Amino acid sequence: MALRDGRRGLRPLLLSMSCVMLAVASVVVAFSFRENVQSSIQAQSKSLLGADLALDSREPFTLEDEALFRSLGGDQSRQIGFTSMAYFPRSGDSRLVQVRAVSGRFPYYGALESEPALSIETFHRGPNALVDENVMLQFNAQVGDRVKIGDYEFQIAGKLRKIPGETLAFSLISPRIYIPMTYLDRTQLVQKGSLVRYRNFFKFDRTTDVDIMVGNLAPELQRLRLEADTVSKRTASIATAMEDLSRYLKLAVFVAVLLAGVGVASVVHVYAKAKAQSVALLRCIGATSHETIWVYLIQVLSLTLASSLIGTALGFAAQFALPYALKDFLPVTAVITLAPVGIGAGMAVGLGTALLFALMPLLPLRKVSPLLALRAAVDAERPAQDWLVWLVCGFIVAGIAVFAVATTGNMMHGLWFTGGVLAVFAILIALARVGAALLRKLAPGILNFAWRQGLANLHRPNNQTAAVTLAIGLGSFLLVTLSSVQNMLVKHVSTLSGEREPNLVLFDVQADQRQQISDLLASSAIGLHSEVPVVTMRLSMVKGRGVEELRADPNARIPPWALRREYRSTYRSGLTGTERIIKGTWQGKVAEDAQPIPVSVEKGIADTLKAGLGDELQFEIQGVPIATRIASIREVDWQRVQPNFFVVFPEGALESAPQFYAIVARAESNQATARLQRAVVEQFPNVSVIDLSMILSAVNSILGKVSGAMRIVALFTLVTGLAVLASAVLGSRSQRVKETVLLRTLGAPRSQIIHTIVAEYLFLGGIASAAGALLGLAATWGLATYFFRAPMAISLGPVAAIFLSVTTATVLTGTIGCLGIFRRSSLEALRAEA
Repeated sequence: MALRDGRRGLRPLLLSMSCVMLAVASVVVAFSFRENVQSSIQAQSKSLLGADLALDSREPFTLEDEALFRSLGGDQSRQIGFTSMAYFPRSGDSRLVQVRAVSGRFPYYGALESEPALSIETFHRGPNALVDENVMLQFNAQVGDRVKIGDYEFQIAGKLRKIPGETLAFSLISPRIYIPMTYLDRTQLVQKGSLVRYRNFFKFDRTTDVDIMVGNLAPELQRLRLEADTVSKRTASIATAMEDLSRYLKLAVFVAVLLAGVGVASVVHVYAKAKAQSVALLRCIGATSHETIWVYLIQVLSLTLASSLIGTALGFAAQFALPYALKDFLPVTAVITLAPVGIGAGMAVGLGTALLFALMPLLPLRKVSPLLALRAAVDAERPAQDWLVWLVCGFIVAGIAVFAVATTGNMMHGLWFTGGVLAVFAILIALARVGAALLRKLAPGILNFAWRQGLANLHRPNNQTAAVTLAIGLGSFLLVTLSSVQNMLVKHVSTLSGEREPNLVLFDVQADQRQQISDLLASSAIGLHSEVPVVTMRLSMVKGRGVEELRADPNARIPPWALRREYRSTYRSGLTGTERIIKGTWQGKVAEDAQPIPVSVEKGIADTLKAGLGDELQFEIQGVPIATRIASIREVDWQRVQPNFFVVFPEGALESAPQFYAIVARAESNQATARLQRAVVEQFPNVSVIDLSMILSAVNSILGKVSGAMRIVALFTLVTGLAVLASAVLGSRSQRVKETVLLRTLGAPRSQIIHTIVAEYLFLGGIASAAGALLGLAATWGLATYFFRAPMAISLGPVAAIFLSVTTATVLTGTIGCLGIFRRSSLEALRAEA
């Protein structure tokens, strides 16, 4: 019976299935992406580290360290990494980079991918340098050019494109330059007190179980303060990060799935209204109410199954594009294969969504009276509430919650996501209805007939204004939120360099260089803001318990990084503009023999160390213990461009300790900054210069890449919304033909009817995109205030561009969907209705 009835009249449902196709395709892409990336991580696990084992230290390896390395055996390589300025003589430009000096045959797995390709033997044969591709593009450097690092010039042997286990986005923050270890001493950059990371890489034979080895060595590694990095540890860390990314994709595409469900419900609603008399006729010839529902439910599910199969094929084809779009954030080369989990999830989500959302308009057909077949018109009485429809709505909400909880892995996060989605849907519909009501009230005295009729069409019987507004408004909401947040963050970083705020920081300035650099700043017309002494130390005891004891105690609940890290502290007599005391009393000066020394600790690190006022911390400076007591706790604004510290000592405590200086200054122009950087690189190779323009450039680039990847999902949601619109237009085609015939019979010209159609979709797109834009700006304010803690800043240009683009797309989609309504003559249409 379903097949016989479907021989005619299924056409309105066909385009609505495009929503299902897009939804299924998005689910297949998201779930398959996770499976493919996780399998690629496992397949390329050793290339993520480049070795079987890496042992790290922040201090030069000691004789005990070397003895341990010899006992482990295997093939070994060394790497020394530090931050320095790189100077390009041909262009005269300089940039803060991360220099890595390597020896041996590292990487053992994977490769340092460069252009042109360079073998390890060739690289170590001379003063060669592999320079990050982004830096070479920035300064228009070419292979064969020279780059000066410290006191020595290297020849650029290749553009560095890929490093095992690292993403391309990382190079925007800290671009890398590789040099041979044999030439490191000629740079004169690694001196006592320099901030350097030492790594030793190992390659063992296949029979060696590295994880068991590291577990057995754990006490010895803790004693020597060596950090072990294994293939399994690196794989687990990257797999966790990729799992977070895939969770975001799943939740984002699930919004598109809900929109597809709204589109199905909207079109099936119109379809069910048109089939009411057919249902009444079936009831007259003996069909039960449940049988009539199954007739049309089978039609919907059959079309959904066919659409799901097509969507699965589209999703499989589209998944090849997603790794390319996210390539800057993937540490592995994703190998795309057929993922059964993704296909199964797509089919299940597509069929389940279509079933639940189609049931809402189909269930009321149970109550269609057989007498309707004998009547000329439909009963005008409002139908009673149907408890089964509310039950289906409950299943939909429960399904959203179950999916969200399963995806996030956290009950509270999943419920918050569910509540957020429902709230966004409700607010969008409410804003759209308020806007439409205001226009309907104010428009009659301003607009002509065509525009008034177009506005009135939004309120016609069986209209689908709510569904279309929801679909289009959600796409606008996501696009406006992403654009506004990106612009807000960039503006916030740029405002950190106000007219009187410092915008330059010079690090690693030695005591005998202070006066020379001060003179250089004065000669370059750059204002000196402050000179900050920095003392490097390590934590040895917390509240009377040793660091190693705390690390071994699982109940201590102190992260290992807080116990093992190097603390770079300072001493001064007063607070800076980025700090305020929230607990205790500031003590700015003590006697040289004061024990314990009263210090001020930053709130975050105090909470991490589970320490409070009056608790004692013991530090070590090159083996010399320093007993301290927490006298105050500070709140620090870490966003300001100047040195901030976890621990601040009073004057009189650390003046005799080994130290270097950070000099904070302000340049009034980019030209002055460039001149200073060139002069510092030439005269003081050990000094690094950070300027705010570089930070702005990095932030803008990273945000651009992140928002670009996220914008793909937003655009996909918008495309789904336009598909909902197109299906709504086709679903109400017969009703629109009747209206057109009526208007033509009353004498309306074709141009006036076209103007009415354009006006209708202009109002619809404008109201929906305006509602989405308002909600997006509200979301931006919420993120700025409660998450980023930054001042709200709105760029109206991008918001207006999104509003106009979405409205134009809505008008074009709706108008094109109405093509052909003039093909039937008025007489033919009237005869069909007679």
